[in-house]
Amino acid sequence: MNGPEGNAGRSNTLQALPFLMVFGGCMSAVIAMEYILKANPKAGNLLSLSEFAFVLIQSLPSRIETKAGAICLRSLQMPKQSHFYHAALWVSMSVLANVAFSFNISVPIHTLFRSCNVIASVLLGYVLFGQHYSVKQLVCVFFITVGIFLGSVGDAKQFVGCPNCDGPGASTATVSDEGFMRWSIGIALLIFVQMLQGFLGHTQAVLYKRHANCGTKSELAEEFLFTSHLVTFFPFIFLWDDVMLAGRLALESAPLSSSLPIPTQFLFFLANNLCQLVCIKGVFRLSAHFSPLTVNITLSVRKFLSVVVSIIWFGNAWTNLHSIATVAIFGGVFAYSQCKPVMADMKDKDSKRD
Repeated sequence: MNGPEGNAGRSNTLQALPFLMVFGGCMSAVIAMEYILKANPKAGNLLSLSEFAFVLIQSLPSRIETKAGAICLRSLQMPKQSHFYHAALWVSMSVLANVAFSFNISVPIHTLFRSCNVIASVLLGYVLFGQHYSVKQLVCVFFITVGIFLGSVGDAKQFVGCPNCDGPGASTATVSDEGFMRWSIGIALLIFVQMLQGFLGHTQAVLYKRHANCGTKSELAEEFLFTSHLVTFFPFIFLWDDVMLAGRLALESAPLSSSLPIPTQFLFFLANNLCQLVCIKGVFRLSAHFSPLTVNITLSVRKFLSVVVSIIWFGNAWTNLHSIATVAIFGGVFAYSQCKPVMADMKDKDSKRD
């Protein structure tokens, strides 16, 4: 269909595509990831490395060109300094997020807690990036954050007592205290990750605006995706022993069947990587076309839905606090959807100056 209606339809589809990629890809990846981490809670670094390598390999063909008969990487459209700045934030956030799994952090609490990036985005946006939010937006963020907090408390109450930490020769109380201390360190690590993620979201918005003349937002998003994943390999030089150990355990896992002797964990890693590829591309496209707060709200809802899927799929406990959290989160998100976006406010002010 041609004409204004056809163009409008294609535009709506393109706008909806990043949301479909985020919800479909990310939520499917969570299921595969939980299968992996239930078998080996210390497989977080291998998960990160395999995801980064998979995305980088897939991105290579679009970054290669031929000049004077020689194959080389296509020149970057944006300055290298901007890429380095973005990659440093993104790599730190991604690696530390998966390191948290080694500190008694379950997949549901990890996913729920990382949904709290909305409040980090608002605080950093106001303090460091000069953004202003309406009272309605702040109320919505408050209810979403309360919902995430209640869901986290529900998980923490089940953790206290450390039912899986009993060991020979150790008292339940002592092991429980040690387990809860490790859990607390993991939570502190996730708080730091949330601040990094909030700062990254605003940094992305600034960089896209600063380099708008370098290419389309989709092209810039693909470029950021490539350079960020290329840089991610450097931290794993120091984590190689941990990665190799997790790799050996995955290859030694039970085969899928006698007729198909492929390690089960290998298939879960492959499924996770495929879904994460769709997920991360959706996130980068989302950050290129929408405001940081809208992106963070979307990711928060996706993460909470992932917790719900995890609870249903793996039979994890559902508490009354989870129910209250559900109402608070989705009520806040619906109310936020009725508010005027921050980016629109900024554009209006710019146009008035012009």
